[in-house]
Amino acid sequence: MKKMMLLGCVALAMTACAADEGGVEITVPKDFKGKTLVVNHVALDNMFKAQKQEDLKVYYDTLEVKNGVAKLKLDPIGPSRYNIESPTPSRFEVDFYACPGEKLKINISDFDPLEYTVSGTALMEDLTELYSITKPIQSEYITLINSKENVTQEEVKAVFDKYDAAVKKFVNDNPKSPAVPFAITDLSSEDFKKYYDAMTPEAKKSILMPFAEGYNKEVEKALKERADEEAKKAEIASGKLDAPAFTLPDLNGKKVSLSDFKGKWVVLDFWGSWCGWCVKGFPALKEAYMKYGDKIQIIGIDCNESEADWRAGVKKYELPWINVYNGDNRDLYAAYNITGFPTKVIINPEGKLVDVTTGEDPSFYTRLATFVE
Repeated sequence: MKKMMLLGCVALAMTACAADEGGVEITVPKDFKGKTLVVNHVALDNMFKAQKQEDLKVYYDTLEVKNGVAKLKLDPIGPSRYNIESPTPSRFEVDFYACPGEKLKINISDFDPLEYTVSGTALMEDLTELYSITKPIQSEYITLINSKENVTQEEVKAVFDKYDAAVKKFVNDNPKSPAVPFAITDLSSEDFKKYYDAMTPEAKKSILMPFAEGYNKEVEKALKERADEEAKKAEIASGKLDAPAFTLPDLNGKKVSLSDFKGKWVVLDFWGSWCGWCVKGFPALKEAYMKYGDKIQIIGIDCNESEADWRAGVKKYELPWINVYNGDNRDLYAAYNITGFPTKVIINPEGKLVDVTTGEDPSFYTRLATFVE
């Protein structure tokens, strides 16, 4: 779920860390039977510059375990991300961040399920606290998606909302923490931007701050694209734009043009049999088709699959409206600003666009009713 592993990139000044190597004392669980631990690490500077996997330069250390303790020397190259590999298959492993000269203690009470604490630096102590708060929610999410076949969007959203609330509380309670730049990268774009812009000077000194800076560039780009998309939707809702014309073959090979239906309300359903949410939306669309009868004309526009799969899909799902085949015509996607599937478009009798809905959204039918009824 989300991250809780740092997958971004960072560039850090060597002056952020002390000159001597420092070290880490690792206490393993009492029932640990192995004689060694494997620890890998990557310099954060390499994570920033890497263009391909081998550029990361992952280094491995095999540590001898004596009397339940293993000792690791920190790489003098600079701040790095370290990972203690689990001796048993596990979704979680011990991750920590350290600079040369720091001295840390890691106490692993169990590898499966993973339970551990890290002390010695403010960054790792705060990350340990954050981990203890969010790990149960991660586990809840994993249990949810593995426990049932049909997990609803509402169920997933409820867990994500709980996760976000936990992260926000941590940041609000610890505004000066060096863990803040890490924590906020797990939030939605809008929430991230809010917390990023309000970050304290103390938090900005964190060695993980460049992760937030890199993510901020991505967020700013995404928010601009979203704003442009919302402006486009507002323009569409104005009813001033002509619906882009098209002519596509139906099941009998007859050419169907949008202009054939001028004078009627038209609903375009961009779909594919490969799209689970498209298929889940068919019952509601059939209800609307029966409800409005001659008031509307529904045209199903199949996308991104072979003609054979399209024909099989129409037959399997018993789609009663006009069905045409678009295949991989990207020009039509661009014309209708298709960013996901299904996409439903409402066109008024004058041939003007009045609504575009991406995804299977029940509110589409509320808006359709305001136009047609």
